[in-house]
Amino acid sequence: MAWLTAHLKTLFASKRPKNPPKRKPPTREEKGKYRATYTSTDNVITNSSPFQSQMISPKHSTSTYSSTALTTNSSNITDSDLLPIIHYSELHLVPQILTQFPAFYLIGHPLPPPPLPQAKQLLTSSDSVKQSLIHPRKSTVRGYNHSKPSGREWWDYTPDHGGTLLTLEDETFQFKTREYFEKSIELLQRICNEFNQTLTENGEKRVVIPKEVMEDIGFSTMRYLRYSPTILERTNNTPKPEPPIASSSSSSHSGSSSNRKSQQPPKEDGYSLPRMEAHTDHGILTLMTATEPSGLYVWDRNGKIFSAPPIDGTVLVIAGDLMSHFTALEGKNIVDDGKEAIGDGTVLPTVHAVVLPKGGAERYSVAVFLRPKKEMVVSKQRVKKDDGEIGERDMTFGRWAEEKGQVRGRRCWMIGQERLSGGQDV
Repeated sequence: MAWLTAHLKTLFASKRPKNPPKRKPPTREEKGKYRATYTSTDNVITNSSPFQSQMISPKHSTSTYSSTALTTNSSNITDSDLLPIIHYSELHLVPQILTQFPAFYLIGHPLPPPPLPQAKQLLTSSDSVKQSLIHPRKSTVRGYNHSKPSGREWWDYTPDHGGTLLTLEDETFQFKTREYFEKSIELLQRICNEFNQTLTENGEKRVVIPKEVMEDIGFSTMRYLRYSPTILERTNNTPKPEPPIASSSSSSHSGSSSNRKSQQPPKEDGYSLPRMEAHTDHGILTLMTATEPSGLYVWDRNGKIFSAPPIDGTVLVIAGDLMSHFTALEGKNIVDDGKEAIGDGTVLPTVHAVVLPKGGAERYSVAVFLRPKKEMVVSKQRVKKDDGEIGERDMTFGRWAEEKGQVRGRRCWMIGQERLSGGQDV
């Protein structure tokens, strides 16, 4: 995706301007960091916010929002390229916001301090400790895992047995990890409940998100991530054994030289960057917080890129694939009908990627994934029966995750966003 690669490079330009100096417009990264230190509450969405009046006013375009310019000593910075911030007391705005923005920051929430020290504690443990935390069946969503060619490693919390499985034998670590997970799930469940507050013609509350999502943690988890150039360096410095000679003609095309080449980390202008390629989460909602440097980017349904730097006192919330299933037009099926199932109130999954800036430090992050039970039905799928009749079968969350996992690349499901599809690296 050359156009996107070129665009992201501009965010990390480090060339000094020639004399006399020419003022450059601020990048999205600079705007985000400016807002992190901005003390006014003008850009926090509340009932009296001018931003909200723009969102609901018919005289404003539904695809373009430009709030009042923020004045600084150096330049005028508008927040038209920034993600909205809402207060915990205004969660009823979330259903509307997520149809127009790919993510939002939440401030004033009741969560404890993010367990970023615990993420660093585990992910900088010795290799022997990390090896002991690998799931017996090599699960990629439980216990420790890594992707050294991409410069990242992660550990997934296991809620079973009170979170005492595949974890450090440290009571403080276990307590802070469990506390943040449980409080975050409660918060995400409350956000989901806001989608069920609209009324039908009969005056009854419309059930958009199944009630069992709010009553059970399902297959939810919390992930500690580390992005580091040292992980890439370990990959480069580790001798690669000669690949075995293929025993069948079907794989004989993979020679030793091509295999060794494919094992090298991705290059960009002669250097490697720790990264997570563009993808969507296959759950319901994801809550995130991280350290600097940021490197997190999200896309809206029009392909517009937003920088999502960490902001003190806030958490970032994005939508997963299942939100499109739940908020599709009535009588339509996201799997079968595709774009025809998308309406103004449909929440699309948030496309996001992480690319650490060149020369940046390590990045630690915490992500809490709200997921239902594997057997929960998320939608119906039309199938052709043996007799030629068209019937329906249940699309469960487990089946959805399995089918998405079989898609080539990063399993990036971006309906209506073909320009970004294909699971390619950024």
